[in-house]
This record gives sequence, structure tokens and C-alpha cells, in this order.
Amino acid sequence: MEENDIRSAAAGYLLEEASLLFLVLDREGRIIDANRYCRGMAGDVVGKPLADLILDFTGSFSFSALRRNPQDVRLLNIRTLSGLPQTFYFHFIDLGAHILAFGEINSLEIETLRKNLVSANNELSNLGRELQKKNAELVKLNDLKNQFLGMAAHDLRNPIGVILSYSDFILEEAGEALGEEHRQFLATICKSSDFMLKMLNDLLDIAKIESGRLDLELESADLTALIEQNVVLNRVLAAKKAIHIAFHHDADLPPAPVDRGKIDQVLNNLISNAVKFSPAGTIVTVRVFRSGDEATVSVKDEGPGIPDAERQKLFQPFSRTSVQSTGGEKSTGLGLAIAKKIILGHRGKIWVESKIGGGSTFYVTLPLT
Repeated sequence: MEENDIRSAAAGYLLEEASLLFLVLDREGRIIDANRYCRGMAGDVVGKPLADLILDFTGSFSFSALRRNPQDVRLLNIRTLSGLPQTFYFHFIDLGAHILAFGEINSLEIETLRKNLVSANNELSNLGRELQKKNAELVKLNDLKNQFLGMAAHDLRNPIGVILSYSDFILEEAGEALGEEHRQFLATICKSSDFMLKMLNDLLDIAKIESGRLDLELESADLTALIEQNVVLNRVLAAKKAIHIAFHHDADLPPAPVDRGKIDQVLNNLISNAVKFSPAGTIVTVRVFRSGDEATVSVKDEGPGIPDAERQKLFQPFSRTSVQSTGGEKSTGLGLAIAKKIILGHRGKIWVESKIGGGSTFYVTLPLT
């Protein structure tokens, strides 16, 4: 085969078979001819301006600038039939009446990119496995923590209950025979024991809930009566601080499927908290009303309000805000976390709206069906 024939065959192959873009342009930038690879990738482009083939992300493509500097290599993104742009390095050769443009893919750059992607994928896989391992360890540690809390709280609850009962008994039965200092000692023992017993009960609750053992015994209940019962009980404590608890309810509120004991726990927590953080001479307003297929309970106080930055952590275990109770009452920081778990277990919602100096309102929704 003659050398010219070899050159001609090689040129024909490059024009029609190789993975290169060959375009013939007129002086205005319109495509006169395109090779097979270009047509297969971008469709029928003959007769269209080169600008229509280019996906110009930066708005910097200019055919007139290209004509002035045809020797420059241009990195251009080509529109394809698949909708995904393909990047080519373009060379332009000025042939006088026409301009020859051919684009090539930088194979070394693609190989480097492929290696980087493989490396990144391997690293992500390793990180994923490490994350799964750490999560499994955290779950195991959390289970151990819940087991320890449950055992400790259970074992401590009985002796603390005995201390509370006996100190309360002595204070009632022998209080007159004791001096003022001794009565104060016993009152402190009673108060501290009562707080510790409540904390131990909360620890048992949170340990059970976090271990996935929130057992709900749902039954049809009169929410109005249940809330009113809690209001009456908390009015005794509220009266000691000269706080009035008002209760308003819809007259036609239907029964709701709830666990009476658990909802009673939530209501008592919300109402007693409102009393705890309310100044003397104010009103705590409790409402229950129907909103579609749900019952909404609100507990509003006239306390100092909760700072915006602290609201998000209100429902987290052991969290406390900077707001101080008005009567020196203590808090375990578990009540609202337990309340949230209970309400979520009922397919309900709980949240708070508050304004500094304007009090706080806690809302609870419970499905009626």
C-alpha cells in the first residue's frame, strides 16, 4: 500500500470512526459538515451555528474572539442527545474560507478523575463501615446505660420511699414534741426525699422509654375529665403561691384513645411546671378544644418566658434552662423529655411557644381516632 493510501485510510478512520469531534465551519461560525462521532453524540448539527452546540456555563464563548485567536485551545462543553454535557478540548485551524474544528477528550485527565472517584468511593465505603461500627457500639453503650439506670433507680426507690414515709410520719405524729430546729430538719428530709423519689421514678421512665419499652394501654377516655382532675390536684399547690388555675374546654369534645396513666403524667408535668415558673398572683390557663381529628391541650402561664436559644433543648433529657422557678422548686430535667416520648407514642405532637416577659404556652395534640 502506498504511503498516500495509508495516510488517506488513517485520515478517513480518524474522521469517521475515532472518538473525536470534527466540524467544518464557515467564517460566520455555522456548521457546514460534521463527522459520524459528532452526529451520533449531538444529532444533526449541520446548518446550525456552533454556538447552538456549545453549553456555555460562564457566558464567555465568543466565535469572533475564536476567529482572532484560532490557535488557542478551548475547553468547551458540548450539548448531547442524552442531555448530559460532554467536555472536549477544541483546536481550531483557519483554512481561509473555512475553519476546521476538532475536539478531543483528555484521556489522562479522565483516568485521573476515574482514579479519584474510585479512591473517594473506597474512602466513603470505609467511613460507612466505621460509622456502622461506631453506631453499633453507641447502641450497646446506650443499652448498658439504660440497664444501669433502671437497676439503680429500682434499687434506690424503696429505701428512699421508706425514708420519706418515716420522716413524714414523725413530722406529723411527733411534730409538737420537737423543737423548731428539729422540725425544720425533718421537713428538709421530707422535701429532699420526695424530690429524690420523683427523680428515681423519672429515671425509671426514661430508661424504659429509651430502651423501646413504652407500653401504652390505650382506652377510650374523657379528656375533659382527665384534665380537670389534674387541674384540681394542682390547685392545692398553686394556692400556696397565690396562683389561680383556670380551665376552659369545648362542650362536645369526644373521647380519645389514650393511656390514662401516661397522659395523666404528661398533664401533671405541664400544669405543675406552669405553677412552678409563675409568680404569685398570676393565672395559669388550661384549655382543651377540638381541632379537626385531634384534641389540642394548651397550658399557658404568665411567667418570665423562655429564651429562643434554649427552647430547642427543652425536650431533651437532663436539660435545664436559665429560667428559675419562682418558689425554689427543683427539677430533674427529665419531665418534658418523658412527656414528649409519651405524646409521640400516642401519635401526637408537643411544642412550646414563648416570649420573654410574656409567659409560655405548651401545646399537646392527641388524635381522636
